[in-house]
Amino acid sequence: MKLEGKVAIVTGGARGNGFAAARLMAEEGADIAIADICEDMSTIPYHMSTPETMDKAVDEIKKLGRKAIGIKCDVRKASDVEAMVKQVLETFGKVDILINNAGNSSMEAIADMDEQTWDEVLDTHLKGTFLCCRYVLPHMIEQESGQVVSISSVGGQRGFGMGGHYCAAKHGIIGLNKSVAMEVADHNIRANVVCPGTVWTDMMKGIAESFGMEEEEAKENFFAGHLIKDPELTPEDIGRAVLWLVSDDARCITGNMITVDAGWTSRAP
Repeated sequence: MKLEGKVAIVTGGARGNGFAAARLMAEEGADIAIADICEDMSTIPYHMSTPETMDKAVDEIKKLGRKAIGIKCDVRKASDVEAMVKQVLETFGKVDILINNAGNSSMEAIADMDEQTWDEVLDTHLKGTFLCCRYVLPHMIEQESGQVVSISSVGGQRGFGMGGHYCAAKHGIIGLNKSVAMEVADHNIRANVVCPGTVWTDMMKGIAESFGMEEEEAKENFFAGHLIKDPELTPEDIGRAVLWLVSDDARCITGNMITVDAGWTSRAP
């Protein structure tokens, strides 16, 4: 197994891309700590994960024969993140892998966007990535090893209308990752980014429903940029990219990114 004896934190790991990454790492031997907000946010137009969602995810990891815990954590809050990392260390004794996956989105024009809508997206994606790195990296530095993978997006490489807050956050994650990689390379710690295209997760379903779109109509619109239409991009595709980056197969890759977008960004200038 590629990750035997490793301990991984996955934020936003109760469902979607985060859970897919957690499950695939568990299949390769990692013990998993899932950190998730497990409550709704006022400006986000769909339901977030729940305690039941997280319990189910933890149970599925345990069925693979791995240790797993679920921790309610709002990555926008330093006190939550610090307490989450402390609990992981008390439970497992170390952190080898950090997957910064927690995210959300809404669709609104910048000219109409209020400050709270901006903050709830920027703080979840970008501040959350910073805070998790801030509280995990000292332990990785002390043990002289570690892997960090942060989830950005094709929206972090190009913009799109009605998503200025999301695109700003995802661009920021790419820049932050480069700085992290430069700061910790001497401690045998690698830091990389995965940029998904459109994946039909609960987030995307919720956004579609908020616009009154049926599933097929939504997919036709949201997947329009993909060159590969079949097979459809799935959370497992994102999870496999994460798994590769945290394994020794990618041992000389840091400060970089993998774009898993079915060819979408090939159209970009």
